[in-house]
Amino acid sequence: MESERDQYSTGSNKRDVQHKGTGKLAIHNTVFRRWLSLLALKTTARFYISMGSCFPITRNKIVKTGPYVHLTEGATIEFIAQNTSIPMPRVHCSFVHKNRAYIVMRRIRGNDLPTAWQKLSEQSRQKVFDQLRSMIQEMRSLKPPPGTGVESCVGGSLRDSRIPRSNPRFGPFKTIQEFHLWLREGLQPSRIEGRESDSDWQDVRDMVAAQDKSWPPPVFTHADLNPFNILISGDRVVGPIDWELSGWYPNYWEYTSAWLGSATRIEWRNTIDKFLEPFPNELKMDATRQKWWGEF
Repeated sequence: MESERDQYSTGSNKRDVQHKGTGKLAIHNTVFRRWLSLLALKTTARFYISMGSCFPITRNKIVKTGPYVHLTEGATIEFIAQNTSIPMPRVHCSFVHKNRAYIVMRRIRGNDLPTAWQKLSEQSRQKVFDQLRSMIQEMRSLKPPPGTGVESCVGGSLRDSRIPRSNPRFGPFKTIQEFHLWLREGLQPSRIEGRESDSDWQDVRDMVAAQDKSWPPPVFTHADLNPFNILISGDRVVGPIDWELSGWYPNYWEYTSAWLGSATRIEWRNTIDKFLEPFPNELKMDATRQKWWGEF
């Protein structure tokens, strides 16, 4: 039987089997809840404005579904809710129907950061950063189970739409070095020899050396801390949202993902250091990786 590691570590397109073997991740998966959720998507959802892959079905409930939505996200929301004080929505149920995942959860009410930003005083902005820093530090302090590599909270595959080889998911990887090797499509140092005068290859050589070093254990990472994924009410953070990319990653991944994923958000880049621990050397390393193997 093909394991999830076999399915995704090569980055091949496996959309048709991405939900294979994920039944154990379903939450409160009863016939009645499935029927009621699917019915609501065809009826009451018409009275609300959808937001990407999120469809309100009542004033206080939304259904997240789409071609790349995975039951892992619902499991992640519960994992963070049970192990931290970070505000998270309650997951009412999650299930797969006709090769499509559905996550029914409580609707978080708040404005995304860009919408609210101009109305915030400097004092209120600092309060927001302080709360974000505390939340991220709490999440990063979670202890990975022994033997954890780069993987989801349930030890399975991950998704990152910014990685071209994520089709639609990748991993898990036993080690951070194995993850790095996959990111650079198996490039080994021996293939860089003899190019000392080529500045681009020197950058790649430095990247490979940094990637292949010894790394501390992975830390739990949201992996998509862009300003639209942070909701606030007044100057209170009501929650980071969109946990679909989250999992156990190298310690720098939160910072480099937030920074490199915000190429068009210069003001946001200038604020990231106010709530995330900076990793300048790893940022240079990952910038080289994204230049040659990423979409940016």
